[in-house]
Amino acid sequence: MLVNISAPMKRDEIKAILEANENPTFKFVKMKTPMEMQFEVTYAEGTEGDPTSFAKKLIKSQPWGAVLMVRALIEGQAFTGGKV
Repeated sequence: MLVNISAPMKRDEIKAILEANENPTFKFVKMKTPMEMQFEVTYAEGTEGDPTSFAKKLIKSQPWGAVLMVRALIEGQAFTGGKV
């Protein structure tokens, strides 16, 4: 599944944090815009979840995460929780 993460700052740090995660795995695909990164997300066999909520939780857990505006959407969503 493709997930888009938008952030005005700390993109390199966000990319490193997400790519270091083991389940789900986030593999950087490309920069969609200067602020929006796209990742291929896969879960270990037998597990599943909401990768957008998980990504936001990882980012917000950083010392600088609480003050950073971040948007995480599954590719094709118009807003969090929207239809894909």
